[in-house]
Amino acid sequence: MRSSSMETLELNDSIVHNWLAAICICSGRCVMATCGACESHTWNERFTQSVLEWLRVPYSEQQDLKNLPFGDAANDMLLLALRCRRADEENEDQHSSSLDIANDPERLYSGLTLACLGITARQLEILQGSQAGDADQESELSADGTLLRPFEYDARSRAAAFTISEWLEMPRQFVGIYEARVAQTLEQAAERARLADAGTKALEEDKKRGWGWQKYLAAGAGVAVAGTLVGVTAGLAAPLMAAGMGAVGIGGLGFLATTGGAAMVGSLFGVAGGGLIGKRFSTRMRGLREFYFTKLPLTSGDGTTGASHFLHATILVPGFIDAAASASPFVSLRDILGLDLGDAFTMYFETKELAALQCAFAEFVNGSVKSAAISLILKQTVLGGIAGALTWPLAILKLGQLIDTPWAVGLERAKRAGKLLADILIDQAHGKRPATLVGYSLGALAIFTCMQELYKRKVFGIIETAVLLGLPANSENKSAWSACCSCASRSVIVGYSTNDWVLAFLFRTHAFCSKLAGMSGVNAETMFKDQPLVRRKLCCLDLSETVAQHSDYLDRLDDIMLEVTQLI
Repeated sequence: MRSSSMETLELNDSIVHNWLAAICICSGRCVMATCGACESHTWNERFTQSVLEWLRVPYSEQQDLKNLPFGDAANDMLLLALRCRRADEENEDQHSSSLDIANDPERLYSGLTLACLGITARQLEILQGSQAGDADQESELSADGTLLRPFEYDARSRAAAFTISEWLEMPRQFVGIYEARVAQTLEQAAERARLADAGTKALEEDKKRGWGWQKYLAAGAGVAVAGTLVGVTAGLAAPLMAAGMGAVGIGGLGFLATTGGAAMVGSLFGVAGGGLIGKRFSTRMRGLREFYFTKLPLTSGDGTTGASHFLHATILVPGFIDAAASASPFVSLRDILGLDLGDAFTMYFETKELAALQCAFAEFVNGSVKSAAISLILKQTVLGGIAGALTWPLAILKLGQLIDTPWAVGLERAKRAGKLLADILIDQAHGKRPATLVGYSLGALAIFTCMQELYKRKVFGIIETAVLLGLPANSENKSAWSACCSCASRSVIVGYSTNDWVLAFLFRTHAFCSKLAGMSGVNAETMFKDQPLVRRKLCCLDLSETVAQHSDYLDRLDDIMLEVTQLI
């Protein structure tokens, strides 16, 4: 019997019974609609099938769920109706499989994470069959025993997971918490496989020397060989890891504790071949002299550095740096409560130029403050609306020679770095997992350029969220912002300050000076008035109380990112 809350939308019994699967599928379609709908259609089909298999929807009922209506309005109405259905079940004290899973965060998010990874029931059967030596499964395995379709965590899948959390009224932090548990288990499986493989080779060498260590292995004891503690071989590690995966609700992946499984996990985390840190980049192609990544340390409460990997990565791009600083300008972000960076990397390009720009900012600001004309500048530019070059006093214009040249050089290099970053993301050097991009000033411009390049090359599903702080770009360039929003699977956050008179000065001769994204944000309501889902994705954050002038994006980065955490 259909409840009264369902009367606004015709839903058949298959959809009513499998309302959790329907919410997941509709959430995926919300993401698809804003991420290049045509290019994301294949991803949506895979995501839908993974959800149906994860929730064990009977084959006879799957077609009704696949035929759910498309369109922004229909999707929203359907999601509201499905949420009402959940409330009806709770009020009537029913215990459907959908309600049982939705009310159990561990089952919900562990299963959802596997579905996002594309690990279906069929793949689990293949993995388990490969352990048992099932000859019938060999055709679906590559020569080294790995699946022909490796693990891959699409950014659109992670965005869908956050949308599902929103519609289920669950804390969004649960996505990251249970991802970390799954990632830890995957990493432990791969590490056991590596140790087992190294131990097996060492034991074989010892056997050749006649040392007789194999008797300890036969007894199942841990032995020290060449300084390495060997407790299990690949064969023994598999059932142990199967139990470990079961502890977080994702059993049946004991195959991951083999050499082939370790390769799959390494590819997912971007550690096969060195990842971002070990990769050599061809900077000559983009006209850059310097371009590299460093990993942001993961510190625990006792100050030690961890070695864990995560199912998502964050790339942090500075727009100018302190020449005297030895650590990344983002190093303190790990201490911000609620900010989930995952595996975090700082992207450096042309560090001498970025350090010179920071010095130029300091000299320019100090010289301007000493001038009695600074109050007049603030009235005429920031408080009274940004005007042209003629409104700037001569004393300030003379100081402009300190920053005009390094800023012009930095603008060009940032655009080149952005295109090179796009190449790197397409190559998946960061792993086959979602990436969040965070940048300030010229770093934000590099990210903005990167996303336009990805859109130009029709590459979607890599970037989850982009955070653009003090972006020196036109806020009314609809094609550029549309491309940016299409490539970000979850959200685009634009941080701006109406008090940033330094940025206004740098663009004093440009026609779009009064329309800088770093000074006014982006008017999504006007720009995307017919695209409600895109408007939801584009968020503007007013930082005027925190940022008084452009160098504050570096000096007060912690305070700024604390505000950003309210949106991600």
